[in-house]
Amino acid sequence: MIKGDCAGAISYLKSGGIIAYPTEAVYGIGCDPYNKDSVKKITQIKKRESNKSYILVASELNQLANLININSLSEEVLDSWPGHNTWLIKPKKNIPPWLTDNENGLIAIRVSSHPEIVELCQFFKNPIISTSANISGNKVFKNHHDVERVLGSYLDYLVLGNVGEYSEPSIIRDMKTGKVIR
Repeated sequence: MIKGDCAGAISYLKSGGIIAYPTEAVYGIGCDPYNKDSVKKITQIKKRESNKSYILVASELNQLANLININSLSEEVLDSWPGHNTWLIKPKKNIPPWLTDNENGLIAIRVSSHPEIVELCQFFKNPIISTSANISGNKVFKNHHDVERVLGSYLDYLVLGNVGEYSEPSIIRDMKTGKVIR
């Protein structure tokens, strides 16, 4: 596993690699959301149920144009971004099926304000998968040392940086109903 800055992670994202990076509240792991094999690899690393979908994070609204109709976003969603708010939104019909929730058919998306996520997505020119860097159900990590110790052998690249000021992962809400899911 290589350690470094956001710019160094991009070649790994483009080649199907798995990266770890700081987010608003915890360290996360991610990949290119359009690479089905990479998404499956994250599911295996986390020992997570294969039917669970992932959050996608972007640095700007335009990066979501291939996934959702950005003109249909509610004012509440637009006012909450960029920020620590994830929304379940109806996706466009042509997106890869592994990006949508099997139960409700929605996609989980956040436009982040965290500096490393913004930089990663700007360099990558796309959103990335974002999930906590841990084995499902186990302790989440707030620093790169713990991520390296527990998951280092599964990762291709570790972005060094600091997690944000939030103590909990992002709130997840359904745009249509406003219901809080997490």
